[in-house]
Amino acid sequence: MRCRIRNEAKATEAFVVCLSATMCDRFPGPTLAAAGWGIVVTTESSSFKLPEAQVWNGQDLQEKAQLFEDFDALVDEVDGRMSATTALVLAALSEVCNPLLTPNIGRGDFWRSYRDRTKALSAFFSEWLEYNPAPANPGFYIEHFDHLANTKAGARLTTEDEKFKKWFVRFLDLRGRWLSSTSSASTVDAWMAYKGTPEHPFDIDDYDVPTGGFKSFNQFFLRDIKPDLRPLCPLAADENVVVAPCDGGIFYLTHGDLAGSSYQLPGKSRDVFELAEAVPGYGESFVGGPLLDVLLWFTDYHHFHAPVSGKVIHQGQYEGSFNYDFDNLDPNNPYAPSLPAGSDRVGWYQRLGKHKRYVWVIRTESLGIVAMIAIGFWGVGSIVNAIADGDTVTKGQYMGHFGYGGSSIVLAFEPALDLQFALAGEQVLDPDNPLLIGVKQCLGKRTPKLKWGDDPADSARAGKR
Repeated sequence: MRCRIRNEAKATEAFVVCLSATMCDRFPGPTLAAAGWGIVVTTESSSFKLPEAQVWNGQDLQEKAQLFEDFDALVDEVDGRMSATTALVLAALSEVCNPLLTPNIGRGDFWRSYRDRTKALSAFFSEWLEYNPAPANPGFYIEHFDHLANTKAGARLTTEDEKFKKWFVRFLDLRGRWLSSTSSASTVDAWMAYKGTPEHPFDIDDYDVPTGGFKSFNQFFLRDIKPDLRPLCPLAADENVVVAPCDGGIFYLTHGDLAGSSYQLPGKSRDVFELAEAVPGYGESFVGGPLLDVLLWFTDYHHFHAPVSGKVIHQGQYEGSFNYDFDNLDPNNPYAPSLPAGSDRVGWYQRLGKHKRYVWVIRTESLGIVAMIAIGFWGVGSIVNAIADGDTVTKGQYMGHFGYGGSSIVLAFEPALDLQFALAGEQVLDPDNPLLIGVKQCLGKRTPKLKWGDDPADSARAGKR
């Protein structure tokens, strides 16, 4: 069955919100059984703990009140003079509402009341903060914010304005706490009854439901699939075989392109996937090789598994411009490229793309080195790794999971391997024609090169021509 991304608006609903800043710091490596994670889920598919549901309490309400008091001060005008933040906000609103600059009229229709000041921008963030994602439109607020942030002024607001960035971090922290609270569970029943669509099938009977049900939205989101529904590819023992790293819609970013290493991520406005930057130190190894992307939807199983067997020779989190490390980039990541002296920090961010990534480079016996890149779209990418440095992984082995939202897994291979990728006999195609795939399914295989002339008679005949 083909899975088609129906339009850009739907594609940009894929995003990730970290459960909390401290939680991201708490789970940087292989240990998932840390404080604050309550319900244990252990199956053949994975082993992890669901986040314990908390009560949205008086302290949270106080933090919310202070958060929006600070926002109002941030965008306040004194004696008719705009602050730098206010000017960027209004410029972004003006651009998104101008049909010549933003041809999608629907985007301007949504934001016009904020531009015209008939509605306060703080109201948008306040509604978003306590929004419980529902099947009808799970990415409503992040979708609209994406449209605003992808204007020229919006990009400056979210990457250059230090005051707004610090405020937005606090906002995302509090949003994460809401999604992990019992107050976020109001739409869980709707998700439990949801049957999905042909493009994004969903059936809660495919998943393990804890006794007593899911107590928060994040508990529901991190549900584990029943292991017998995702059996390992029967040909996985073959060293030349690649298995699917996750559920989702899979397509080629490139079959192999020697002309360059920059690829546009479909549906992610202005976000470019740069091999050299996305796979620090190893990116050039994959230039000219096949590059596949698996886009996960809200309804997908959001855990990922090893696509190949081999030794992990490099892994690390690679920060995008929307994360908890705005000021000093990536102090905890020794793998990321250093900024050269006098470099334009914003330019570096723009080349990197907007999103946090986690990178694994695996040395295999038959396929050379293979890179798997987990990409968290928007917000703050909570990408939880379950693999220790230097581990040897086997195909189908559990490697970690994403936090709330849709996400993407990119697989990069070295060139000249004669790899073919197909699902049940149907060839993997381009971003306009993604195919539905299930984690651990047979995905690809290195095929031997044709060897003419092994038969001496063939060689003799060839020589006479």
